[in-house]
Amino acid sequence: MDSVRTRFLAVVTAGFVLANAPAALAAGHNGGLPADAPRALYAAEPRLPAAAGWPGSNTAFPRTSGTGRLADGGLYWTDWLYDDHGTTTASTGDISVTAGSPSFGTYTYPPGAAHGNGADIFRAAALSRPHATYWRVDWNTLANPAVPIAEWTFDRDASATTGESNWPGGAGVHSPGIDTALIVSSQGAQLVNVVTGEILARLHTVVDRAAQSFVVRVPTNVLHPRGTWRIRLAAGLADTAGTGFARPADALPTQTAVYNVTFRHRSQEPISDDFWDDATQTADLATGNVAPFSTLIDWRQLARRIRTPQLRPRGWSDRWYVSDVNLGPGIVTTPATIADGKPNYLGRIQPYAVYVPTSYRPGHPAPLTFLLHSLTQNQNQYAATTPHFSKLACEDRHSICVTTLGRGPDGNYFDYAELDFWQVWHQVAQAYSLDPNRTVLSGYSMGGLGTNQLAMEHPDLFAKAVTLAGAVGDVAALANLRWVPVYLAGGAADELVPVTIEKAEADALAALGDRYRWLLWPAVDHVAFELADSFADAAKFMGRDKRVHNPGQFQFVWTPSNSQDAFSTRFATGGGISVTQLPAYGVGTTGDYWLRDVKARIKTRLARISALSGERPERGIKTHTSRQVALSSGPGPGVATQLTWTRTSRPAPRPVIRLRLTNVRRLTVLLRAAGLRAGEQVTLRIVTDGTTTVVLPAANRVVHVPQGRHVVRFVA
Repeated sequence: MDSVRTRFLAVVTAGFVLANAPAALAAGHNGGLPADAPRALYAAEPRLPAAAGWPGSNTAFPRTSGTGRLADGGLYWTDWLYDDHGTTTASTGDISVTAGSPSFGTYTYPPGAAHGNGADIFRAAALSRPHATYWRVDWNTLANPAVPIAEWTFDRDASATTGESNWPGGAGVHSPGIDTALIVSSQGAQLVNVVTGEILARLHTVVDRAAQSFVVRVPTNVLHPRGTWRIRLAAGLADTAGTGFARPADALPTQTAVYNVTFRHRSQEPISDDFWDDATQTADLATGNVAPFSTLIDWRQLARRIRTPQLRPRGWSDRWYVSDVNLGPGIVTTPATIADGKPNYLGRIQPYAVYVPTSYRPGHPAPLTFLLHSLTQNQNQYAATTPHFSKLACEDRHSICVTTLGRGPDGNYFDYAELDFWQVWHQVAQAYSLDPNRTVLSGYSMGGLGTNQLAMEHPDLFAKAVTLAGAVGDVAALANLRWVPVYLAGGAADELVPVTIEKAEADALAALGDRYRWLLWPAVDHVAFELADSFADAAKFMGRDKRVHNPGQFQFVWTPSNSQDAFSTRFATGGGISVTQLPAYGVGTTGDYWLRDVKARIKTRLARISALSGERPERGIKTHTSRQVALSSGPGPGVATQLTWTRTSRPAPRPVIRLRLTNVRRLTVLLRAAGLRAGEQVTLRIVTDGTTTVVLPAANRVVHVPQGRHVVRFVA
């Protein structure tokens, strides 16, 4: 099976193809976040709705999938997202999860109300109160409450030698020692004596569509909580009566009706080749034995309101966050959606993968490294396929590493996929101590293209840009990367990113005199490059350097149609996604270094700024180009070409600002960040091809100039 899966991965992995930050962030530090990013980086996460009928906490759930904790008299558990694939059948599975990042299970859903994700447990909780216990299931998708069914089983003496093993309700799974089951659908709940088959009680299910939850209250005179119980939970499709499991269309007559089993601990799902964290689930559902997936409830601990911390495991794990943007229920699963650039994972809850090195200590800021996934892949691409790279880039560099889902396999890190990037960054900064000056952006294939795009759009945020088989060629915006060293690597036999594109980007950087390193392997194609897991040279290039703060001279080039103006219109048609759902998150161009609020005059033309501050004179630069054979830095012998700098003398500072503007309608100059002191007499020299407004907040001045050359003198 492993060899088949590896070959399948080899075929499909090959994918290619508004506002400023708050003023308080101007100094560049805010909980590990840099300044001058889109507003989405700083916006507080919205709260999920409280679940009706639930008297306990709504915020105590862990953020790491496959983990639980105690709080507020309850046990709170978080399952993985989009792991509802049942077991293996003759079905080819869901196209959106099998293309490139395949699930092990291949159960699909009937078209319509399930929206391709109808029995996916997001969270689960059990709560103790004086007169009742409460049992809660939160669903990842709940467009139609009649779709899912959940079954809890209880081993109330925590002994596998008593009770029965077969789960009631037609679940088709078994585990030893169970004596009681609670079967829950939107039509009600049944408490069942598993030994005798007797229905002990019929109970009401509180269905909350806003919270996407089912809650059942069980009085203590019906089910008395005492001692320690072993509990389990599984989900599938409800039958028409809502009292049992419906048979999945993909399942063979002898196979289980279960799509998702929770209380699978993080350690039970392997990291390697497990894109949706369902490998062990699939294997055990093939036999129907769900005994390994359980947790214990000690009712005495719940009565004493014992509180345990959320786990933040070392190594790779999956976490979740709440997005402001809800694009609809479930997932979009037609073959045409794999390469249309539109979101596939639509809901408000989105996952991301994070690697935490063993050296990490809370309160000690760590570097942050983004590993952006390629086309057809998901947030677990690097965890699943490149363990050596993970060790070098994350563990050995003492860096927290992050891979976003980007709302699907083909977002190209524009629009919603870019919004996901910023929102994930915010969440990582909330959970971990980050150094905002040591953020490296990297990615493979489509992730390499995203690296170039985001680095060129926001060069002042990143220390390095590392593109693996994902060059962009000779584009004007490469001039933005003057202070961001660039790494390029790929194979001459790459069938998807031709070597001519990599060469064009390297040549463009060389012409600009900007630092880069380009490794070319003559005998390597696009897919073999990743499967070889030989990115040691790229990890070494990442280093531990800091980003450049407010250099004295830089260029900034942007295409207005790729910034905020387009964000509101790109998805105006198709996919059932309404443009009115898009709030103004400022995704797109914000500014660069000591410039802010840059606006183009004509949206269809390139805009360009050349900026110089005489009070921050840069040392002279001598460039050095070298080429050498690289024997052990990749999947075979390669050729390394690089341009490096040595710095010479620094000119004397002068109180002058120079701006050369093309298609720029407006911009703001942060004089203090540019090195100008309060009370200093400043000369502003502007060359513009049209009417431009220059805002100088520190000087309380707004300068309007027509086309031409202008000299403006003022007091900073």
